[in-house]
Amino acid sequence: MTHRAGPPPPGRRRPDLRHWLKPRSSQTLVLGICMSVGGLAGGARGVMDGRGMCTTLATLGAGVLGVLIVVSYFVNLEDR
Repeated sequence: MTHRAGPPPPGRRRPDLRHWLKPRSSQTLVLGICMSVGGLAGGARGVMDGRGMCTTLATLGAGVLGVLIVVSYFVNLEDR
């Protein structure tokens, strides 16, 4: 069988799932900044107030996720 140049025939491609993991819009950047500031500040406040462990860890987790979104936005921006 010989190989043809050009794109594969329609219907034979699988969608690239990494496309959904790359934040591209500035709205995603704003969401990440809000999540990181609110999550990290809320988690620190929860530790100081002595709230429950699950609530504090969930809030800190949202903050860490926000930081990851912001970092991935700038890494993706650099790649473009």
